[in-house]
Amino acid sequence: MTAQGWWLAGLAGRSGSWKDLRHSIWIFNVGIVLTLIFLLRQQSSIFTLAAECVSPANVCSGWGDPFRPLPGCKEYVQCERGAIKFFNTCMDGTLFDVYVQACNWDYDTFCDIETCAPSMKPTLHPTTGPPTAFPSAAPSVSPSSSPTPEPSFGPTYNFFYSMEAYTMKWAFQDTVLVAYNANGIKFPSTRYTYDGMITAVEEMASAGIQSDGRDFRFYVGNEESNLQYGRTNLAAFLAMAMTESILYDTCDELNEAQVAGKYAISNSCGQHGRSYQDEVCTNPAEAIMSCDVDVNMVVVSSSTSINQGGRPPPPLSCRPKADWSDYAGYWDSRTGQASTNPYANTLGRIDTEGCCFWGRGVLLTRGVCNIGRLNYYLGKRAHDERGEGRFPTIDFCKDPEATCASDSSTETMRWITGLFDWIYRVQSYEADSWSYMKALRKFVDNGFVDDDDERYPFIDTVSSVFVRDCHDIKCSNLQVTKKDARRFNFYKVMEIMKMTDKPTRKPTQNPTAFNEPTPAPSKPKIEIKPPPPVWSQPPPIPGVTLTGNLPSTTDDISPASTNPSPTSDINPVVVNLTPPAPSTNNEEPQQSDVPFEGLIVLNDNAACSCSITGVAWSLSIAIAIACIVLN
Repeated sequence: MTAQGWWLAGLAGRSGSWKDLRHSIWIFNVGIVLTLIFLLRQQSSIFTLAAECVSPANVCSGWGDPFRPLPGCKEYVQCERGAIKFFNTCMDGTLFDVYVQACNWDYDTFCDIETCAPSMKPTLHPTTGPPTAFPSAAPSVSPSSSPTPEPSFGPTYNFFYSMEAYTMKWAFQDTVLVAYNANGIKFPSTRYTYDGMITAVEEMASAGIQSDGRDFRFYVGNEESNLQYGRTNLAAFLAMAMTESILYDTCDELNEAQVAGKYAISNSCGQHGRSYQDEVCTNPAEAIMSCDVDVNMVVVSSSTSINQGGRPPPPLSCRPKADWSDYAGYWDSRTGQASTNPYANTLGRIDTEGCCFWGRGVLLTRGVCNIGRLNYYLGKRAHDERGEGRFPTIDFCKDPEATCASDSSTETMRWITGLFDWIYRVQSYEADSWSYMKALRKFVDNGFVDDDDERYPFIDTVSSVFVRDCHDIKCSNLQVTKKDARRFNFYKVMEIMKMTDKPTRKPTQNPTAFNEPTPAPSKPKIEIKPPPPVWSQPPPIPGVTLTGNLPSTTDDISPASTNPSPTSDINPVVVNLTPPAPSTNNEEPQQSDVPFEGLIVLNDNAACSCSITGVAWSLSIAIAIACIVLN
């Protein structure tokens, strides 16, 4: 007899009546039926919504699974406490499968989620109208003006139309445009937003900057077939932006280079072996673009560190020396105190005179040459000399902090100055046998992977060009800082924008934000296995005397006698565990579907036959009734 059987026997012994036992079983069954009806109806709430409509406004209503599909099952959301936590999109060739709670192959997924309203935008091209009547031999009235040409949406339409999906926006805001504090807690960037990024990229891709006879445009591809070239270009740009500024939510370069455990105040002159005021334009055609160094300039950075542990150093600054003994000193983050004792940065500077050209903007454009280019093509100098300039009132050379702290400083300025720096130094880079645009196309055409024998891996070489202005390993003594972080951020953005059309790796099981799908059956397979027979001796029940033997599948159990405790007031119950004797005649023994039946003697004079499978039958009947009610 199973533990359930012993429990029922004990219940009968306590109640003193088999009628009360049957009454308790029926109450138990009714409770199971009502509970199953409630749970199954709640579990199917996501499907009942499909009969009406599903939209982001109601997809998280009601009780159900945390991951729920939107109309078409291409996109899905994660719900938390009745609200959308984030949006997600299955990669091409897959749909969200509610049964496995993950993206699954589209041919193996059933989707019937209906939308509340048409989600597709109306076509921008005019539809074909009724045929025009054949004109007469000569028009009676000559047209007053030439006909208006059909509108052209330019080469950037497809690119930005694909970026308007709210799932793309949510992914960027949740993964790319975020910063971290000193405890590693993520929060949305306040200086760099998705709308600000799209506005600036669209401006630089469509209108661009025309200055001094040159046309600077951010490359996003000019037709559907090379749309992925543009996305890869944007991913490379954002990888540098994330590593430089976005992850720190800063517009100014931070004091981050330590020398012997201390931060040199003279790091404003240059960090990681660089001297910003000495980085003049070396190209003879650009020599006139470099900013002049003003040793009397006084500038204090407007940004402070939010993710450096301990007591972070003060903002970068520059000022003239008061006398020969005026030193920059250092900052000790352990004590939170500054010292005016001479303390050099990596290049030996112990003062900050003329050191006002640290990085600013989304790419932290730094150095007298790079900042001078901004002024020459975008700033006041472009306006004064040629009547051009995107920011005609900003003199980036005389006020380098204008990008971050002037009255004209906006998020658009932070993005556009970085995009221009990218176009000029990286997107247009071509030296010796390496060209950025050729390498980009090769990388995309090769399935977004580098060749095994590739001498110049794409994103690592791009990082070298961005940091050192050259692509070869031995082209500069400078080191490519944060190379691993730049590579990681690049592939993170690539994953968000779904750069591959078809899955190239076996999918994973868990439904993460941007993982490939897991092959799984379209319908759940429920395997029901009967519980194995239990032949071990059950725990003793007070007031129960066991007689007989258990089957011989295990060692025979000798009849045990459990005497009631002196304090027990329960009448003894005799349970005979001896199997029925085999038939003595020639008739075949009766086969019973009951695994084992025992004789239970209640209150010394009441007897009944109790089936071990009684509870299982009760559960089966309850489930059947619940299914009938639901149908």
